[in-house]
Amino acid sequence: MKDLPTGMLITLIILTLIVLTAVFLLIWALIEPHILEVSTVSMRPAGKEPGFKKQDPQASGRPGLRLFFFSDLHADICLIKPERLIRALKEAHASAPLDAVVFGGDICNNYQVNKKCLSYLQKISDACSELNIPFYGVSGNHDFGFDVSDGKAFFDSIEDKQISFTSHATGRKIVLFGIDDSGRKHRVWYKVPEVPEDCVSVLAVHNPDAILHFEEKDHVDFMLSGHFHAGQIKMPFKLEFLVLRADKLPQSNVIEGVFEHNGTTLFITRGVGCNKLPLRFGAVPEVSVVEIFA
Repeated sequence: MKDLPTGMLITLIILTLIVLTAVFLLIWALIEPHILEVSTVSMRPAGKEPGFKKQDPQASGRPGLRLFFFSDLHADICLIKPERLIRALKEAHASAPLDAVVFGGDICNNYQVNKKCLSYLQKISDACSELNIPFYGVSGNHDFGFDVSDGKAFFDSIEDKQISFTSHATGRKIVLFGIDDSGRKHRVWYKVPEVPEDCVSVLAVHNPDAILHFEEKDHVDFMLSGHFHAGQIKMPFKLEFLVLRADKLPQSNVIEGVFEHNGTTLFITRGVGCNKLPLRFGAVPEVSVVEIFA
């Protein structure tokens, strides 16, 4: 090493650091899909401004509805064991009763292994039955061609259905409902079902871009979505969205968390599983206790 020219030695050191950094990042990307964050998300009524803005996470008082929400299971490439998710569910329910468990779509990537995927959901369903908590869900774009309305996915589909609750805080009627996802090819943005104006409405729909296709008459106070995986493998300048995906909201930096837009409060989860590769970087898997203040 002492005989190497200074320029060559510096180049060698830089290349070594690059290689070590790349190895470290790869190792972390392999570790991260095994980590599960249980977040508590507060959602308050939104203002009528048309642009997107982050909602202040602070909220006080008693929530009107308390949900356990998870999405993007992709169970064939999910490194979070169902037992870990169930433990999080039971701990959340023990701290304060949950009104429902809601699944935001994308059961698995490859339906040649759908028995494994459905087995995962069956374990969640069994845990819900044990706790006497209803288990609802909607389809994701990877669920195209799989009918979730027949009960074989082990949750009650809320697509084009309305489930009524009474707000614990105000006594108002809260309606939970959902929209199907048509898949990415020849995508169709389905219309929002009509909901009574005198109630609080909570919509579950897999792809957050659906909010861009609401009509002026649509009544959606709160919206729960997934789909983006927070990028799954975050890259500089959001290249993961610019190069690999055609989704619209990430172009406005609406990727994960709670946002307000035109009277709707939107929550986008990072999801649980992985799409295509068992890797995550900067996008730790997430399940959420969603507290809706209404």
